[in-house]
Order: sequence, then C-alpha cells, then structure tokens
Amino acid sequence: MACSSPSALVTDDGASVLLRLDGRLYQLSQTALRQVLNLPEGPPGLGITIDRGRLEFEFADNRSLTITATQLRRRLAKRFATST
Repeated sequence: MACSSPSALVTDDGASVLLRLDGRLYQLSQTALRQVLNLPEGPPGLGITIDRGRLEFEFADNRSLTITATQLRRRLAKRFATST
C-alpha cells in the first residue's frame, strides 16, 4: 500500500486546520491541535511547513514544533480513540 504525502490546509484565519495523513482526514480547531502537540493555548494564527514526512507548526505566539507525520497520526488516533 502506497502512503500519500501529508498535506494541510489552515482556515478561519489560523483558528482551524484540515490535515491529511496517510490518506485520512482530520479537522481540528487550533486549540485541539495544540492539545495534541502538548502546547499551551495561544492566539489564533498558524503556519505549517511540510517537508516529506515532517510537519513544522509555527504558531502566532512564536511557538513552533516539528513532528513526523507518523508521530502526529499516532497522537491524533489516540486522541480520537479516547474522545469517542
């Protein structure tokens, strides 16, 4: 099975994001994304750089974090498994 490249779309002036990881879509608010990334709450505003399997998140409060698509997918799966 071929893996698709990760992609992201930031909407609502940085307040929400749509991620595609391994063909699965995740729609999150910025607050939920920060929780998944173990970052404190902050103002809206988000930039995402994707380089192959790595995603770099840059937030308006000058916080940034780089994570692999696999690590992020695992965190998201864990979050959605516990929230249902």
